[in-house]
Amino acid sequence: MSLVTWHPDETLNRFFDTDRFFNVNPSRWHRETEVLLPKVNVTETESSFHLEAEAPGMQDKDINIEVHNSVLTIKGHKENKSDKEKENYHIREFSSQSFERSFRLSDRVDTEKVSAHIENGILKVDLPKHEQVRPQKIEVQTKS
Repeated sequence: MSLVTWHPDETLNRFFDTDRFFNVNPSRWHRETEVLLPKVNVTETESSFHLEAEAPGMQDKDINIEVHNSVLTIKGHKENKSDKEKENYHIREFSSQSFERSFRLSDRVDTEKVSAHIENGILKVDLPKHEQVRPQKIEVQTKS
């Protein structure tokens, strides 16, 4: 299943565009801050869950991760500022980008030990599980 962001106001505007590459009103091509939902992969091992999220072009300073009431929230925000503000752009798609996603965590996750790092545009979050308390075996003895 795919989720597609739909902007009804832009759909009608694009319907009437005759020249999409050199549009008279370039503000319709993008929003000032584009909000994206990064795609994620979640895997599980015996000792932890691993979440990977797409975060192209972002660095550790651009990402904020919080765990509150068993909800993991990942936020990212990056400003793409240009020194060439006065250039006469026909199309300008490099802008600010941000995202936010939240995930309800299993009660098996030890939220005190969550860690994360970013590598090659992929945010990797490790969610260790609580150590399982193994049942203690009690030997039954015959009383004589």
